Amino acid sequence: MNNIISIFLLIASVGIFFVYINPTYGAVTGEPHIKSRSIQELREERGRYTDALNKTREIEKARVGLLERYNAIPLEDRERLEKLLPDHIDSVRLIIDINNAAAQYGMTLKNINLTNADEGTAAGVAALGPQQKRFRPVGLKFNVSGSYDEFRSFVRDVEKSLRLVDVTGITFASNEKEYNFSVTISTYRLVVPK
Repeated sequence: MNNIISIFLLIASVGIFFVYINPTYGAVTGEPHIKSRSIQELREERGRYTDALNKTREIEKARVGLLERYNAIPLEDRERLEKLLPDHIDSVRLIIDINNAAAQYGMTLKNINLTNADEGTAAGVAALGPQQKRFRPVGLKFNVSGSYDEFRSFVRDVEKSLRLVDVTGITFASNEKEYNFSVTISTYRLVVPK
C-alpha cells in the first residue's frame, strides 16, 4: 500500500509540475495582464524596468552636470550667448537693434519685411530626410538711405554686433543727394528639439 501511495504521489507531483509549475514559471504566455504572466516573463520585465531606471539615473546625472556647468557661466555671458544665437527671434527687438545701429549714422529703416530665410528652399529637399540642422535662418529685408560712408559704417556696426548676422544682399540706387540701399540680412535661431 505504501508503494502505491508513493507511486501515486510521484505521478501527481510530475503531473502538477508539467501542468501547473512549469507553465507558471517558464512559459511564454504573452498575456497583457500581469497576473496571467509567467514568473520568467515577470523577471524579464523587471530586468527591462531596472535597465530603464539605470538609464534614467544616468540621464539625470548628465542633466545635473550640464545644469551645473550652465549655472557656472556668469549671467552676463549667458545673456551674450542668448543674443548671439537665441532659441527664438524677437522680431521687434531685432528691428530695434538694426534701427539703432542705423540711427547712429542718421539713417532710418523703411519697408521692413521679416521672413523665414529657409522658406525659399524647395519642398522636395525637405522630403528627402530629417533635418539635422541645429539652427534655422530668419531673413530681414529693409531699405535705408544715406551716404556711402554712412552706409559702410552702418554695415560694419551690424557685422560687429553680438547678434550673428549675415548680409545676404545689397542693391542700391542713387539720386543727387544720397544713395538708397535695399539690404537683405539673415540671422539665426536655435532649433529646439521636441
